[in-house]
Amino acid sequence: VRFLRRAIPLGMALTVAFLVARSFVGFLGGVDASTEGVSIQGRKIVMEKPKLSGFKRDGRSYELTASTATQDLKTPNVVELDRLTARMQTGNDGWANLSGLRGVYDSKIERLDVDGGLTVKTETGLDARLKDAQIEFKAGTIITDKPVEVKMPQGEVEAERMQVLDNGRRLVFEGRVRSVFVNAQARGNKADGKTDAEDPA
Repeated sequence: VRFLRRAIPLGMALTVAFLVARSFVGFLGGVDASTEGVSIQGRKIVMEKPKLSGFKRDGRSYELTASTATQDLKTPNVVELDRLTARMQTGNDGWANLSGLRGVYDSKIERLDVDGGLTVKTETGLDARLKDAQIEFKAGTIITDKPVEVKMPQGEVEAERMQVLDNGRRLVFEGRVRSVFVNAQARGNKADGKTDAEDPA
């Protein structure tokens, strides 16, 4: 009886630890990861201050951190993030810094879907405000189908949709576009329709 009293709680603790470890390994998805604390709430795992880091297809690195991450044991590759930040190395070896209210990260395809607002800032002076975005870390792309506001040293652009391609080298604005550029000869004072802009990154 004494053995069972000790063995049952120990067995339960080991089982919980195994589930957490197995789930966390699924969360890593082949990238480096760390967390300051892990707890279980029902069938969900809650991680405090998780951090992921990995490499894009071209070898440049990226990082993803959050205040908390919640993961359902039934879908270990999908993680809900609160108050997230991310850094992506750009074409000129600088960094693009992203911050958002909440997002969902899929470790299988290394994609982050952000809603509730997203801010993107680069070391070249680009400052973009998005309502939501789909971020492909491996490809180094950011895509949104909702209105955006972008400020950069060359001027300002407002558009209904936007794609950030080639690790930030190309910005494609679609839908109804309004742009004002400082260098009128290079860009024109105003444009409507579709604009394909180059970021100096």
